[in-house]
Amino acid sequence: MNDEAALLAAIIAYPDEDTPRLMYADWLDENGQPERAEFIRIQCAADADEAAEDRAYELEEQNRAKWLAGLPQFPGAQWEFRRGFPEYLIVSGELMLERYDGFARAPWLRFLYLYDLNNSAVRDFVSRPWNPRWVELELQEHPMAGIGTYGYESTPAVIAIANCPQVRQLRRLQLSLFGLTPDGVNALTASPHLDNLQRLQVDDDRGSPTLTPLRERFGDRLVPG
Repeated sequence: MNDEAALLAAIIAYPDEDTPRLMYADWLDENGQPERAEFIRIQCAADADEAAEDRAYELEEQNRAKWLAGLPQFPGAQWEFRRGFPEYLIVSGELMLERYDGFARAPWLRFLYLYDLNNSAVRDFVSRPWNPRWVELELQEHPMAGIGTYGYESTPAVIAIANCPQVRQLRRLQLSLFGLTPDGVNALTASPHLDNLQRLQVDDDRGSPTLTPLRERFGDRLVPG
């Protein structure tokens, strides 16, 4: 394994640590890639000011195509950089499922936002093998769905999420636009797979009686949408 491969492996192995990323930035400087190095350092800096953020934006605009090379790229899939690497993906549920293997193999992906979902798409997604590096997941139901709309009922999707063992790897889960019925709330409350969540976000009034079981289980980890 060469020096670059070893540094990239360290970043994947310790994704929450800045040190391997900054060491890689040093390597990039030494190997003729100063713009990539500068971009990583800016995004890793906790105290980056507006000028630095503008510079990071400029660098990304100039180099985005090169830095995203090798990743699955389609209309409707938006990659965003976090701490120097394309770790965040916004993509429709339909496209995610159509191109699942490519997205699931993406080496840097950690934060995933799927939108325009319905029951069948959610159940399909949770039944597939997840990349173990995924730690944050936002699922957004199709805006035309919801309880009472065209007879659609989202509870089966919520129950499928609650029953998915792979949810154990997540530290944050957000359910957007899902109508939470008592059955859905009870499934989430009783799920043995949500223990590791640091944050569960749902679209409902925190004071809603429907959410009482979730408030009792998650306390401050439950966040209203």
